Amino acid sequence: MKKSLFVLLTMSLVLLFATSLSAGTLNGRGKAWLDAQTDAPAMNVDGTWNSDVFNDIHLVQAVGSRDVIGVGYGYSLTGVVSGKRLYLLFTSGNTVEFCAVLNSGSDGSLMGSYSSKVTRLRFGAGLCQGYSRPMFMTKK
Repeated sequence: MKKSLFVLLTMSLVLLFATSLSAGTLNGRGKAWLDAQTDAPAMNVDGTWNSDVFNDIHLVQAVGSRDVIGVGYGYSLTGVVSGKRLYLLFTSGNTVEFCAVLNSGSDGSLMGSYSSKVTRLRFGAGLCQGYSRPMFMTKK
């Protein structure tokens, strides 16, 4: 009986650990989060941007496409434009480190917020934490 309980608990911990590792990946919840943003793109963010948080950010968006890739502050960036919003994932390897949602301003700037990834110490659903910090970007 004790041996069966030990095996069951060990398997549960392995499954929980494996789930937490894949939860914050670009190909896991990251892709699902980006895919959920379905509006047609109403802006183009191609170019170099100055961010108040992440310094220079270089974004590439093909004309008419909603997909965005880039680099900034040592991170790879993957995102989508949905309507007049930019959804960005900052990744290190395949792990999502930050999520950002930025709205187009009337002056061509982008303003919104970013949040850190959900850590193994914080249980719950979601890709990034509910607490967010402001973020502002202007095109260079």
